Amino acid sequence: MRLSYDQTSKDIEMTLTIIETDGSRSHQSFNKARYLNSDAMAAEYRAIWTNSWLMAGLVQDVQNPGDFFVFEIGSEQILISRDQQGQLHGFYNVCQHRGNLLMGAGHGNATHFRCSYHAWTYDLDGALKGVPLVDKFVEDPRCANRDLKPVALDVWNGLVFVHLGEAPEPLLEFLGPVASILAPYDFGGMALVEDQTVHLECNWKAVVDNFSELYHVDYLHPQHKRMVDCHNDLVRLFAGGHTGVEVPGGTVNQKFGVPEVPTDIQSQQLSSLDLDPKDFHGRVLAVRGAIQAQKRQIGPERGMPYERFTDDQLSDVWQYNLFPNTVLSFTPEHCWILRPRPHATDPNQCEFDKISLVRFPSETASAGHKAVLGPGSREGAFNQPNERPVRDVFGYQAVIRGEKTMTDTIDQDVELLGQVQQGMHSKGFDTVYLNEDEVRVQHFHGELDRRLMGST
Repeated sequence: MRLSYDQTSKDIEMTLTIIETDGSRSHQSFNKARYLNSDAMAAEYRAIWTNSWLMAGLVQDVQNPGDFFVFEIGSEQILISRDQQGQLHGFYNVCQHRGNLLMGAGHGNATHFRCSYHAWTYDLDGALKGVPLVDKFVEDPRCANRDLKPVALDVWNGLVFVHLGEAPEPLLEFLGPVASILAPYDFGGMALVEDQTVHLECNWKAVVDNFSELYHVDYLHPQHKRMVDCHNDLVRLFAGGHTGVEVPGGTVNQKFGVPEVPTDIQSQQLSSLDLDPKDFHGRVLAVRGAIQAQKRQIGPERGMPYERFTDDQLSDVWQYNLFPNTVLSFTPEHCWILRPRPHATDPNQCEFDKISLVRFPSETASAGHKAVLGPGSREGAFNQPNERPVRDVFGYQAVIRGEKTMTDTIDQDVELLGQVQQGMHSKGFDTVYLNEDEVRVQHFHGELDRRLMGST
């Protein structure tokens, strides 16, 4: 593992104050209560969920006038809409008459928002425009500041963000260097192919922890050694709790030896690029460079914008975590948006979203091209959708029974996280104890503690 601090020395010192160090090595220890305690959950609501930019959804879901979607975070629901003038808006999804939830559907298109209780009606910009029996009110509600309550909203890289606090910092300041580093990937240019939500019996932070380290990969995800090299990764830490890891792809984990012939996953990648796996017998470590060079050559023909990427980006798998709860795992051809959302009342539960995006070739691509496969990606099997995929919601037991899948890797994580939460409750376990390979977990919890201490 290589480590890069993309922040000032002052920021590093502030973030790592609770990390004990011994030379270049570090560890962090903290009490398990943050995963189990209802008081900790309430403190997080004040310090985190109402004081951070949160990834609410996709711009493509509100592309046209009248489009809307509802974003749930804990006990709150936020209504995102695009008005007839093309402006995006964010509101608390609650009628200003008696507090009824306004829109129940996850997404759709509407000419207005009408409360199902007493038929108060709001424009797409949140203005109250219709009140039945308005003369029964002492003051006309339309003149009494009864419009929908707004929240701050901004857009970056095809993603819609909301902030539930007062006078938030600009979104680009919140994202810092991450915004420009990830700009070439243009997630907004990818198409939604799958929308899944699984109910997990664990705290949301256990999910973030899982996707903040590679320490577990050799043991829980044995298939990874056939497609990426997790022992030569680059870890990045950013101010504000954001982190990144960049993993060499199109290769193998040399810790387990180098095979004589390309692995099955390497062979699939080579074939998707019109390269013959047999040409790499005895030189498996040359596959990564060949993938990079071939993408450069066939990019225009395939209608793929490979010219905007570095050679490493053409082959590697990157994962960047945006504080507090958005995980982006991506290649030039696809992106998984992984997002745990806290339960409204129980710290032992959360909702975990996997939003799958694919970059399909442009209309200028040559006919009969093959799908380009990223390392371990099954997105190559998807056809470009004619309509938005239906959101699929299920429990983790459906994954364990094999009725649902979120890919082998995510399924393996989902099956384990309930055990983590259960073990946290044991009298035989008191504190989390992290090693230097878990520095991204350390960095996340350092920012969490900084914010919690700042809100007291």
